[in-house]
Formats: sequence, C-alpha cells, structure tokens
Amino acid sequence: MICVSIGEKDHNNAINVAALYDFAEIRLDLLERIDNEIVEKIFSSHKNLIATYRKKDGSDTDMKQLSILKTAIEAGAAYVDIDINESNELISSVKSICSATQQDPGKRSTKLIISYHDYNETPSLDFLDKIIIQAESKGADVVKIACTVKKAEHVERLLSIPDYYNSIKVVIAGMGKQGSRVRILSESAGSFFTYASHDMKSCTAEGQLDYKTILEEQKKVVSGW
Repeated sequence: MICVSIGEKDHNNAINVAALYDFAEIRLDLLERIDNEIVEKIFSSHKNLIATYRKKDGSDTDMKQLSILKTAIEAGAAYVDIDINESNELISSVKSICSATQQDPGKRSTKLIISYHDYNETPSLDFLDKIIIQAESKGADVVKIACTVKKAEHVERLLSIPDYYNSIKVVIAGMGKQGSRVRILSESAGSFFTYASHDMKSCTAEGQLDYKTILEEQKKVVSGW
C-alpha cells in the first residue's frame, strides 16, 4: 500500500491531487491558509486520508493542533498522525477522539499514527524498540519510524524492524539521499505502507520518491530484478 504525501499550499489543489490516489496524507501544516472549514472540506472529500499537522513555530499551540485534528477526525479522516514528542495531554486527547469513532458504528473509524523522526541518523535497534513500545503505550494503532539513512547498515536496520512486531502495525521510512532504498523495500519487509510523493517536484521529505517510481521499483523487487 502506497500513501501519497501531499504538501500543496492551496487546499483545493490538495483535494484534487488526493482524488488521484486511493490513499494519501494531507500535510495540513504546509497549507498557506488553514481553518476548520478548510479541514472539513478536505477530509469529507476522500475516504482514505491521513491528517498530519506538525507545529510550525511558537504560534502553534496544543489547543490549535487539537482543534484541527478533531475537525479532521469528525470529517472522516482515516488516520491522524501525531509526533511522539508532543505532550502526553495532546496525544491522549487525540487518542480519545479516535477511540470514540472506533466505538461508534455510525462514524467512520479513525486510527492514530504516532510517529518518530530522527533527522540526523538511524539510532540503534534497542533505542527504536523503546520508541515503538512507548508509542504503543500512548495508544498508537500504527507506529511510524522515519530516520535519516547514511549507510547500508542503516537501511538493513530499518528494514529489519517490522518483522519483530506482530501486535502493532509499523511503518518505516528512510530519509536522506540513501533513504529511498528503504522506501522501495519497506513493504516487502513488512511495513504497513510506504510513502511516496505525487511527483518529484512535490516531495515532502528528502529521500521520498514519486508514486510512479515506487511502483516501478517495487515491481522489479517482486520480479527479482
């Protein structure tokens, strides 16, 4: 399963790009303008979207982030992604809203992704194991591990992670110039899904490949090229 990460500045463009794919992430923090009406419009337009809203600067508060994600959930977001370093209170509040949708047959169920990012390196497996356990304890339905890849050892380390976990879904992503190999091989290694961009001009992370390239490279892996 490939999730296309969309970082359009205009929300109408984001909706139009998302409509081209079965599964997409909307980077709400990259929109030029955002309010609850815009968020409702986006997440009522597609049945399989991830709502991601990273704090951009000191002006973003837990209250604003919670309001945005709550609106996305109520509008029908399939997933919300929140960083593991956010406050326990914020994560707990988002989890509670997600859980309510999972218990209400009249609502579209929303799952919580708790994500960890290391923009400098790929830490040891022991460290990453602790991160995954911590995320699971905070209520994650899915744990995302995104790390900067600097050498082959980092590629192998990230690709080895999903096989260790049966109780929770894990997504792995490689960042940096050498991170693209992780993105190509992650699904075959057991990652719940992998991220791609719409095209190479709209990547939301270094090392990301466009949707078409990911598909082509995955087919090569399957065919044994």
